[in-house]
Amino acid sequence: MRAVIRSGGDMTLKEDYNVPKYGDTEVLVKVMASAINPIDYKLRWPMGGPVVGIDFSGIIEQVGSKVENFQVGDEVYGKSKGSLAELAVARCSEIGKKPTSISHGETAAMPVTYLTSLQVLRDSGALEKNDRVLIIGASGGCGISATQLATALGAGEIVGVCSGKNEEFVKSHGVHHVIDYTKDDILTYCQNGEGVIVEDNKFDIVYDAATASGGGEDYKAKSMQVLKGGTPKGRHGQYVAINGSMGMWIRKFTIGCQKNQHLVLCNTNSKDLNFLAGLVDEGKLKPVIAELLPFDKENVEKGFNLLKSRRVVGKIVFEINKTE
Repeated sequence: MRAVIRSGGDMTLKEDYNVPKYGDTEVLVKVMASAINPIDYKLRWPMGGPVVGIDFSGIIEQVGSKVENFQVGDEVYGKSKGSLAELAVARCSEIGKKPTSISHGETAAMPVTYLTSLQVLRDSGALEKNDRVLIIGASGGCGISATQLATALGAGEIVGVCSGKNEEFVKSHGVHHVIDYTKDDILTYCQNGEGVIVEDNKFDIVYDAATASGGGEDYKAKSMQVLKGGTPKGRHGQYVAINGSMGMWIRKFTIGCQKNQHLVLCNTNSKDLNFLAGLVDEGKLKPVIAELLPFDKENVEKGFNLLKSRRVVGKIVFEINKTE
């Protein structure tokens, strides 16, 4: 089978890679489409596994002996052990039923970004109806999913940080106001005419999808200044990052992050995947594809070069197997 393999720091499309073996609680999936994420090129063997890729949408070919909730022929999506391949293995606890209203390509664009944003907003951010939300990196994959999810979960006002050229795009997905980082910043946006940040201009949740993402950005200090401070009648604002500084990572795995600060690692699980699929079929979520590419050597290289540019709006998806 064809598969993209990690070889040192490179990724190579092999034409004759062995079909993977699945265990008792796993399924073998015919991958119809697979999306890529920065983690795919940042991870190295052996941490990342030999085959590249996490996100997929496909059709179950075989099921392990202890798998109860899925059967051969089911259309599913979620996390796999190497999704940039014609066949991939996935744990039955890390897949969900594919939304019926969108294509495999669109579905493959969902798992990492939509799960992460759901868990940022609902769990770490504890989003409540009419909350004011700031999304830093609003035009990226996580930013788009966060905007759609914040709207679906009842946020009152969504402010997005992105470049001015993407303003209309992010507004079309639910952002109410845009801070163009090339001209302004989040502190001045929240200040009154006298240069003072007032409580009414602060946020219940700051979702930071940009800090430490590879371009030297660091929004944490300013984000902490625009969080609502907490009053006897109200809760404190929550800062939630998905990359974070080295200091945040060290604290997360030692003494824990400081109060009202969170560093989120995506937890792939069937319950959340099925919840997201339901929102899609209700018309509340719509994944955005930047490029839908054929699965060949030239386009694999093109796709990863686009991803590394950090200027892609939406997700890069490969069509692995064509629908018959």
